[in-house]
Amino acid sequence: MYGLGLSVIAGFILGLFYVLQSFLIEFFWHKNVDAFSRPVTNAIILLVIGIVIFLTRKHFGQLPRNFSNVMAEIRQKGTANYHTLLAQMVIPAIILVSGTSLGPEATLVSSTVLYGIWIGDKLRYVEANYAKLKKSSWLMVLRVLLIPHQYRIHREDSPEHRGIFLNKKMTKIVYFLNGVLGFSIVYNLFGEPSLIIRIGDSNWHYEKLGWMLLILLVSYAVGHVYLKVMIEIRKVIQSRIFHEVALITLGGLAIYVSSLLAPEILFSGQHNFHLFTTNWVGHSVLYLTAISFAKLLLLTIALNTGWVGGDIFPVLFSATIQGLAISQLLPNLDRTFVMVMVAIGVSSAILESPLLVGSLMAIMFAPINLLPFVILATILLMLIKSLQRRYTKYAPTVFDQIGDWLHGLNIF
Repeated sequence: MYGLGLSVIAGFILGLFYVLQSFLIEFFWHKNVDAFSRPVTNAIILLVIGIVIFLTRKHFGQLPRNFSNVMAEIRQKGTANYHTLLAQMVIPAIILVSGTSLGPEATLVSSTVLYGIWIGDKLRYVEANYAKLKKSSWLMVLRVLLIPHQYRIHREDSPEHRGIFLNKKMTKIVYFLNGVLGFSIVYNLFGEPSLIIRIGDSNWHYEKLGWMLLILLVSYAVGHVYLKVMIEIRKVIQSRIFHEVALITLGGLAIYVSSLLAPEILFSGQHNFHLFTTNWVGHSVLYLTAISFAKLLLLTIALNTGWVGGDIFPVLFSATIQGLAISQLLPNLDRTFVMVMVAIGVSSAILESPLLVGSLMAIMFAPINLLPFVILATILLMLIKSLQRRYTKYAPTVFDQIGDWLHGLNIF
């Protein structure tokens, strides 16, 4: 019961983070600001946030903490430092107000892992001192249970209590789902818009599966080209710019120019999927392709200059824009089907995780009648990725680590 209580509290806090960043974005960007003062307002917002990034990186390092670094610390030490968790809630929410073309998912993922470690440490203390606590006053028991930064035992500091849930993975899954429930309660309580946005309707039929395979393979190859370009851009930034102020300035300038020329590529993009069935339907192939690449370009610059966040939804958004562009080159095929297949192919290559991409497309964006095709496309790309890993030199990605973590569930 104590673990359920802690997990729902963690879910509440993560929900409050999401609500906070959503509120700040709405307050500073979507309020009535006339066209004349918008450039000045944008510049002031970016200047203030740039200063916040510089100061917080000096004191806390990068926030949100990179998931790969968190997992590396866990593998090395058996635990991870979660003392900056509240700062990890507030600072990224402020950074995302900049319109950094990234999303809140990086904070949500790494914070979920860190909260899991904190919950394990609190439960470990209670288990180790259970007999003594049963004899203590109720005030002492409340003190132990309710003070978050005291009365903890790290996993590596207590070998006899290291695996308190080693054979009870279902308990951990229940805690995780309980945290999701807490997050959902806060999310709905504050009236946040639904994350499930179906991008139109589709009339696709099975007799055209040959087109599906062709579109999927070509888009997967195009995604790898995009990925190579993004890697090269990252190398250029890392090899040419070394000073912290210069990096933050470069990222801020890229966001500022984008806010004036193409404001639709700002932020994560998950709430802009309605554009695919409204404003963008009549745009040219050239325009849509340029917007798609500009989104990836801004994402790459922001990620490597301190304006960090999650890249999953931005990549999905950019890939779906590319899908809309390609659908105009294939007017005899169902537009929504082409968009979904291209989005899965391009995103799976860039994020290097067909399972993650296929799952999100199925749950959140693809029309219901396309789910069999989404599942089939996901399986095909997973097989292709498996062959790539077998016959090429492969570096594990963040999403491979997430899979390993979910498979192991050993953080308690």
